[in-house]
Amino acid sequence: MTKSGFGEHLRREREMRGVSLEEIAGATRISTRFLDALEKEAWDRLPGGVFNRGFVRTVARFLGLEEESLLAEYALATRPPGANAVPSEPPPQPSNPRRAPRIALGLASVLALAGASAYGWVWFSARRAELNAAASAPPSAPVPPGLPPIASALPAEPVPPPEPLPQAPPPTRSPWTALPPEAPVAPLPNLTDELRLTIGADKETYLTVTTDGHQVFAGAFLAGASRSFSAKSAVTVEAQDAGAIRLELNGQALAPIGPLGQPGKLTLGRPDPRSEPGGHD
Repeated sequence: MTKSGFGEHLRREREMRGVSLEEIAGATRISTRFLDALEKEAWDRLPGGVFNRGFVRTVARFLGLEEESLLAEYALATRPPGANAVPSEPPPQPSNPRRAPRIALGLASVLALAGASAYGWVWFSARRAELNAAASAPPSAPVPPGLPPIASALPAEPVPPPEPLPQAPPPTRSPWTALPPEAPVAPLPNLTDELRLTIGADKETYLTVTTDGHQVFAGAFLAGASRSFSAKSAVTVEAQDAGAIRLELNGQALAPIGPLGQPGKLTLGRPDPRSEPGGHD
């Protein structure tokens, strides 16, 4: 019996995976006798019919092969001899010379009818689209006589946008009213045995503090900072920006020592405290 290569292909795929016939038989419950007959293409040793196709499908699934492809190989291998012979073409029939003009005329009539139908459908579709567009468009108002068309009434060049209105400058902080030179300061409130001065800053400035004749602070005073100083007889505060600091003496707020952005100096003491804007003693 001539082998088709189906059994050799099946055996090669099994051996590539390192699987024996006994392992396949134990997993699929197919007898090793049938498995050996498939690989040797001994079709007379198989039950035949749908049983053989079931064996092929089960083995293909176990080995991870394409089931339909392996079934096609099996069908080709079990095909009886002569089934693949190509039937010969029938001899050409002699044509009837009288039928040729009738066939040509029929074809021409069919083509002409198809062309007329296509043209009529295109015309009907275009006409329906025009009618729908006219029905959906809003009615246009008639132009009174003597008025120019809308397109000619428009200016030839675009009108430039109006210039933006000038914006008012942002409000600035009003400066403190400067005290005149040598103007006496109001009497110190709540004077006790000790002068306690608290200084707070709204913005950064350079500050110098002297208590009882001794300089106790000199440097940058950051915005938001707050410090307290004590003195027995006198305390002097000198700021590069007089309006940037706030003063409290013994818990009571004092007037600013100078305008915003200008230097100022203030001496608080028991004899006669004075405010000296501009940095002059």
